[in-house]
Amino acid sequence: MKKDLKIFILVSFIIPYIMGFAIYYCKLHDISTNIYPLFQMFIPFLGVIALLYKEDKNILKIAALRIYFVASLILFVLSIINIFYQEFSGLSELVILISAIPMIIVISTMDKDLKKKLSLDNPNKKITLLMCLIFILIYFLRFFIGCIIEGETREFIKIFNLNSLKVFISIIFFSFLNIMPFIGEEYGWRAYLAPRLKEIYGVKKSILMTCFIWGIWHLPLNLFYYSDGLMTSQIYSILIQLVFCTFLGIFLTYAYNKTKSIWAPVMIHYLNNNLALLFVTDLSKDLFSGQHYDLKETLFSIISSIILFGIFMFSKYIKDENLWEKSVYEKVKELWFLWIL
Repeated sequence: MKKDLKIFILVSFIIPYIMGFAIYYCKLHDISTNIYPLFQMFIPFLGVIALLYKEDKNILKIAALRIYFVASLILFVLSIINIFYQEFSGLSELVILISAIPMIIVISTMDKDLKKKLSLDNPNKKITLLMCLIFILIYFLRFFIGCIIEGETREFIKIFNLNSLKVFISIIFFSFLNIMPFIGEEYGWRAYLAPRLKEIYGVKKSILMTCFIWGIWHLPLNLFYYSDGLMTSQIYSILIQLVFCTFLGIFLTYAYNKTKSIWAPVMIHYLNNNLALLFVTDLSKDLFSGQHYDLKETLFSIISSIILFGIFMFSKYIKDENLWEKSVYEKVKELWFLWIL
C-alpha cells in the first residue's frame, strides 16, 4: 500500500474506532452522543491534511486547511469533555457554524489555481445544481415507493404542506452554515480516496474498495449510535450502511467526475442527511440515534439503493477512467512541482 494511503486510512479509522468506546460509554450512562458523529465526519479531511503535511509541512499555511484543522481540534477536545461534562456538548454545533463562515470566505477569495489544485473550485455550478435536483428526485421517489409498499400513500401526500416547505427552504438557506462536516467526509472519500485508488488499482477495484471502506468506517456508529443496541438491529444497520454507501458512493463519484467539483457530492451528502427533517414533527429529537432496523426495512433499503443509484455505474463518468478527476494528492503534487520550478 502506498504511504499516503496508509496515512489516510490510519487517521480516518483509528480515531472513530477508539471514539466508538466513548459512544458506548455515553450510551450506558445516558450521556448525549450527538457530538461524536459530527466530529467523525471531520476526520477524513484530517486524513488528507495529514498525508499532505507528511509531504510538505507548509501545507498548513493554506488558510482553508488551517481553519479545518483548528475546528477539528476543538471538536476533538469537546468530544472528550463531553464524557465528563455533557453540558458542553451543544458547543459542537456552535463550532461548526462559526468555523463555516471564515472557511467559506477563505475559499471564495482563494487563488484560482490553488483552489483548483485543492479540488475546492466549482467550475460547473449549473451541473452541480442539476446533480442536487436529481438526488432530490431520487430521494422522494424512494420515499414514495416505500409508502406504496407500506400501503401508506397518504403519508407521502402529507409532506407537501406549508410547514414542510418552510423546513425545505430552511434546509437550503442554512446549508452553507452546516457544510463543514460534509466537506470533511466528501473531501476524504471523493476528492482523495476514490480517484487515488483508481490511479493505483483501476476503476472497478477503486469503486468497490472506496465504498466498502466508507461503509465499514461507520461501524462504531452502526453498533452504538444508529441502532437501538439489539444485535439483529445492529447487523441490519451494518448491512444497510454497506450497501447504501456502495451505491450512493457510485452516484457521488459520478457527480464529482461530471461536475469536476467536490461541491456536488458535498451538497448531495448534506441533502441526504437533512431532508429527513421534512418527515418529523419534533425537531428537538435526534433523528438518527437509537433506531430499530428490521428485515423488511433492510431489504427495501438494499434493493432501492441498488436500483435507483446503481444505474449510474453505467455512466461514462464512471466507466471511462479518462473522465475521472485526479485525486487531490496528485493535484497538489503537481503544485509542489511548480513551486520547485
